[in-house]
Amino acid sequence: MRRGPSQRCVVLAAVALVFSCGVAGESPTAQAHAQAIYGGQLAPNDPAVFFLSSGCTGTLIAPRTILTAAHCVDNGVSWVSNDVDGWQGTRYRVQRFQSHSGVRGNWSPDLGLLLLDVRPPVTPLPWRSSGPLPVPAVVRHVGYGQTERDTAGERRTVTLPVNGTAAPAEFGVSIVTGGNGQSVCFGDSGGPALVGDAGQEEVLAVHSYTTGCGGPSGSALVFPYSRFVADWLGQYEAPSCARDRRCVQGCTPTDLDCLCGADGQCSAACVDGDDPDCPVTCRPDGACTPLSQCPVDLDCLPVGTRCFRETQCAGRVCTADPQNPTRYCSQGCDGGTPCPTGFECGPSSVCFKAQRTRLSPGAACSPADLCAQGYTCFGGLSGVCTKACTSAFDCLGATECDYRVGICVAKPAFTLDAGTDWVAPLAKLDGCSAAAGPFGTWAAFLLLRRRRRG
Repeated sequence: MRRGPSQRCVVLAAVALVFSCGVAGESPTAQAHAQAIYGGQLAPNDPAVFFLSSGCTGTLIAPRTILTAAHCVDNGVSWVSNDVDGWQGTRYRVQRFQSHSGVRGNWSPDLGLLLLDVRPPVTPLPWRSSGPLPVPAVVRHVGYGQTERDTAGERRTVTLPVNGTAAPAEFGVSIVTGGNGQSVCFGDSGGPALVGDAGQEEVLAVHSYTTGCGGPSGSALVFPYSRFVADWLGQYEAPSCARDRRCVQGCTPTDLDCLCGADGQCSAACVDGDDPDCPVTCRPDGACTPLSQCPVDLDCLPVGTRCFRETQCAGRVCTADPQNPTRYCSQGCDGGTPCPTGFECGPSSVCFKAQRTRLSPGAACSPADLCAQGYTCFGGLSGVCTKACTSAFDCLGATECDYRVGICVAKPAFTLDAGTDWVAPLAKLDGCSAAAGPFGTWAAFLLLRRRRRG
């Protein structure tokens, strides 16, 4: 059941994660101004990114449809503008809006949609309607929110790596970015996290919550909830190559609506589980469905990802191997079930990460290589397989452990202070043919004293 506007804002404010809920007692205009991208720069070349009258950000993904965050539309949006200064330029009236209704009670993604009364003269941006998440992922954030200069309402951008994923119940499956003074901030909510090359970008996620401006922030992924967007587009927009419940021939790549229709087969191409022939449990619901029931389930950890228990993995295998002691998701293998790329069938018919050949001691290596047992690649890209150590007992012969880098190094040569050519003087005593040395000199002195006393 979807929460009402007041309920959602109370919940979000309570956990200090909301972007656009303002300070009590201020007018809506004051709230928006008091609320952009931290550590970024101006974004004059992003006309598909719009400023919302609610003080948020959104992206045009179809001729009249803007994708934003649910908490940005819960209290209504009357107009949008796509000028670099959001308060200036042409304003387009919002005809209707809708936030995601959620699934399974309170497990609701922070996604919302707006329909404009006219079509702006702007080319819409495509949106990522299928997974998986690109790895490694780098996203470009765009938004009108608060900057480190304490200004807002100005369209800015920053490019950041994806630090990980999260799935808070109030916001849905999200990517986490930001830190060290660069992030999205208050007012950037609903803005796009873009992936792809310049001119070929698509909306991967929308800004949703933050732990503090300049720190880690979350953006709700769109593709796990493509049904929500597709149903809207099918109702209010003309047929297109985007997911909209209508198959359009001749699209490049092929329109997923042509592959994910009711054809009697549960297709792995519909990686969000949005295929009417797939069990409903294949869709995001917080539980990982076994591989035998779903070709892909976004609730499952990807193969090769660290795991703690078998039920986190679609293949119901959480294993380790001789070269990778940390457990990871895998699957069984046999003659009829090959392992994924980068894996090989190991003992007990379980897919192991492809084992690397160990290099001999002293061999040239790079950080990606694996040296013989007890050796490590030292020296960077032009390294050498060197004996590793954690104590003095690991190093033999004329070597010792350099604890700063954890390798055995040659002991320094032992040299006398006076040099290697120094020869000690000889002192000849009665009855002795060898040098007396300090001990002999003292012995002679004590004997002389005894004789004098006698």
